[in-house]
Amino acid sequence: MMPRRARASSAIVPRAAPKDLNVFVESFFDLANTVAGGRDAGGFNRLSDRIGEDVYVQVHEWRLYTRDMKFADGLAKVFAVKLAANGNKFSDDVLNEVLDTVRVPMGGGKSDAKLRDLCPSASVNALRNILQDYVDDRL
Repeated sequence: MMPRRARASSAIVPRAAPKDLNVFVESFFDLANTVAGGRDAGGFNRLSDRIGEDVYVQVHEWRLYTRDMKFADGLAKVFAVKLAANGNKFSDDVLNEVLDTVRVPMGGGKSDAKLRDLCPSASVNALRNILQDYVDDRL
């Protein structure tokens, strides 16, 4: 039997919820994909990559980055559409709307939580900076 310490330090492998249990998130991201025109849109790759590398949710001491959650592309698409609709200007209202709307399924779809509730302040601030860089063409 493994010592308790060894088990506690082993990596947790995130599992995606079955697609039918994640209908809201999938449809939200699909709509953004349709409007944004896919991953080949200008600057989108860099936006998605930065979101995936720098934005994370935190549960106790564990950080789960949006690229590992398979949320980075979807979030980039949603933000690209929302920012374009806002005259390509960043505002905290756009950030807050998306963070409150996107829900993260947990427990195999038994429950979900707002993305805002799972992201610590440092992660939200990183996302804010990324979006400001995106609208200022610094990405």
